[in-house]
Amino acid sequence: MTLKYLYTTLYIFIIFQVVSIVPGYSQTKKTNHQYDIVVAGFRIGGMTAEKTENADQVNYEINSLVDFWFFGKVHVEFLQKADYQNKQLVDAYTHSNSNRGEFETFVKWQQDHYEVDANTYKFENKEPIRQKVYSSPAKLYFEEPSDGDILISENFGMLTKVTEEEPGVYSIEVNGNTNTFYYEQGVLQKVVLENSIKNYVIRKSDD
Repeated sequence: MTLKYLYTTLYIFIIFQVVSIVPGYSQTKKTNHQYDIVVAGFRIGGMTAEKTENADQVNYEINSLVDFWFFGKVHVEFLQKADYQNKQLVDAYTHSNSNRGEFETFVKWQQDHYEVDANTYKFENKEPIRQKVYSSPAKLYFEEPSDGDILISENFGMLTKVTEEEPGVYSIEVNGNTNTFYYEQGVLQKVVLENSIKNYVIRKSDD
């Protein structure tokens, strides 16, 4: 056995040990999806959805930006986050900044209930949720749901139930509006978001 071979073997062994003991090293997995935001066939913005997995923790983060002209300039920045521990939703947060103002919503698991502090445009909610929940809208950008699944809306801090309209098509109703999710082979293709003025579509980007 040559000295060079011994050094090479020792080097590989040390690297392996370092990789094994550094917390989170080579264990974190990130997945990203890109979407276009469309109204009446016109692209008005974009969205990025990111999923981060690390051991028993899964974090979702969605960033969207809408900027267009509709009887005046419309500008909306929206951040949506959901954190899971052992498959249970433990923390959710949204922040929106637009022409209508700046709003934040917090949802946090505390021992036996979720504390809710929801503030959106013309809406407030502080009603606690007294049951464990294992899904939310942010998760639907990465996983096809099942009929009857219970979700917490990160933005409104309210419970909603998934309804399977047909194979691969699911709807949820949140604060009076219906959002419909369309999947092909388990991959989300588009979301139709109901709006009092004009429905808009979040569709998977071709890029």
